[in-house]
Amino acid sequence: MRALVLYLFLCISVGLYAAEKDFDVYLLIGQSNMAGRGEFLESDTTTAIEGVWLLDSIGNPIEAVPPINRYSSIRKDIQLQGYAPGNEFSCLMHSRTGRPVLIVANAKGGAAISQWMLGDKHGFFKEAVRRARQAMKYGKLQGILWHQGETDVQKRTKDYAGKFNVMIDALRDSLAMPDVPVVVGQIGQWGWAPKEDIRSFNDSVIPEICRKVKNCRYASSFRLHRRYRDNERDPHFGRNAQRELERRYADAMLPQTEKGLHHQI
Repeated sequence: MRALVLYLFLCISVGLYAAEKDFDVYLLIGQSNMAGRGEFLESDTTTAIEGVWLLDSIGNPIEAVPPINRYSSIRKDIQLQGYAPGNEFSCLMHSRTGRPVLIVANAKGGAAISQWMLGDKHGFFKEAVRRARQAMKYGKLQGILWHQGETDVQKRTKDYAGKFNVMIDALRDSLAMPDVPVVVGQIGQWGWAPKEDIRSFNDSVIPEICRKVKNCRYASSFRLHRRYRDNERDPHFGRNAQRELERRYADAMLPQTEKGLHHQI
């Protein structure tokens, strides 16, 4: 009984503390490499990320302890959630801006872009909007990270860039944030799929996205390694690759944020 009372007290205290903060909010969506499949060190899951908060399953900011995608309302089993782009990205954005960061992670392994479209029966789009709105009660949405495409490369989806443009316009409209920056991540460049298909997606499709979508940049996956050295067919980045990818996400995002734009003036 005492333990329960203490737990409730801590939850209330944390909630009140978070409610006083004016967060920089970031929405992280996509499939498994955004959810995170990198391996953890023991300290990764026991130490809170300084200056960073996660939106929990009931819409409250709590101190961020990985896995970052733990509160996704559409995720696969919790055991699959590994080291993710949100870890280092959120830490870097906090350290570079001096602002408290609130992460809304709502990714789902294996998801195709068609499942992220407005009105799709899977509800991924709807859930991203719902949870982002919850977070925006505590601060301003500063950016969206998108890492997805492995499923569509394997399916050889046609007009991916056009589908993405429709999806991101609908997402921005739904959040009443027509100019919110978006950063798109390139997929792994090893042989988990035909290399010409991977190369075309990374070097043609993603740049096309950022030519058509305003306030868009992309994060390169150049020389980033897979998690399993003995399984080239697995499309997931390892921990060190995720950390480097996160730095590239932050480098691409910072110049587009209010804080970054202020520093450039």
